[in-house]
Amino acid sequence: SVVTISAKGASGGGTGSGEIIRSDGYILTNNHVVLPAVDGGTLQVLFSNGTTADARLAGRDPLTDIAVIKVDKTGLPAIPIGKSSTLVVGQPVVVLGAPLGLTSTVTSGIVSALNRTIQVPGENSQAALLINAIQTDAAINPGNSGGAMVNCDGKFVGVPSAGATVPSESG
Repeated sequence: SVVTISAKGASGGGTGSGEIIRSDGYILTNNHVVLPAVDGGTLQVLFSNGTTADARLAGRDPLTDIAVIKVDKTGLPAIPIGKSSTLVVGQPVVVLGAPLGLTSTVTSGIVSALNRTIQVPGENSQAALLINAIQTDAAINPGNSGGAMVNCDGKFVGVPSAGATVPSESG
């Protein structure tokens, strides 16, 4: 149910992750993953079986960093949906995605905190605001964005959106 997304446009390109949320081709990801393709660029999806498909933007919300894309395929394996409201601090979680372009990567960790409010870079010099964010110690690297955080039942509970980094040697 987790895919790798390639976005290309006049200003460059990049890769990220997403998850199939409906068997008729709808895929959830982050807005910043699809951003290079917004103004006339291209989106391509790589499925776990190695096949690819062109995608189009179905909708996006830059202020919350969420986007939905659509491929013209049916019968796709939609990710089972869980409830993030049932998560507890210390609970194990798994993050699925394509960090650093490495498809089908799995990292694990715990829920470190709940209900975080995090400001992240957005588009056009506006910030995106992640409200009620789930903090985890599972490794999140560039390319994990838009992927899936799942509970130990394999149910989708969150979208990796931002990795924390130390801004300088002094912190």
